[in-house]
Formats: sequence, C-alpha cells, structure tokens
Amino acid sequence: MRQKLVILGGGESGVGTAILGQQKGYDVFVSDYGAIKDNYAKVLSNNQISWEDKGHTVSKIIPADIVVKSPGIPDVGPNNT
Repeated sequence: MRQKLVILGGGESGVGTAILGQQKGYDVFVSDYGAIKDNYAKVLSNNQISWEDKGHTVSKIIPADIVVKSPGIPDVGPNNT
C-alpha cells in the first residue's frame, strides 16, 4: 500500500511538491484553504492528483502518513497565533 502524502497549499511550491511526491510513488492529496489558481488546478488535474480548495477537509488530512506545509503558508495566523 502506498503512503499517503498531504500537501497544505496549492501554489507553485505545493504543486511542485505534489508532482514530485507522485513521481516518488506517494498517494498525493493537495489541500488549500484559499482558492487554487486555475493554472495550478489544471496541472494537478492533468497529473491525476486529488485536490481541494476553499477549505480543508480534516478527514482527508488526518489519515496522512506525511503532511507537508508549503513554505507559502505563514507560520502564524492573522493574529500572530
């Protein structure tokens, strides 16, 4: 059974990580709290990588063997928490 890799963030670095993960044999899922730009959504879909945007589905993230936070996501929230 392939390990499940979840990537938080569907921008350039997140999509690049997703493609690399897929090439390395992982079952990849990308989740973005905001909207994924059309060009990145097309890359994910064309590579048959599962993804979601405009929110995170916890039940799809929790079972992951590995979770990667894209460097584009701030380390702190909007209230510095």
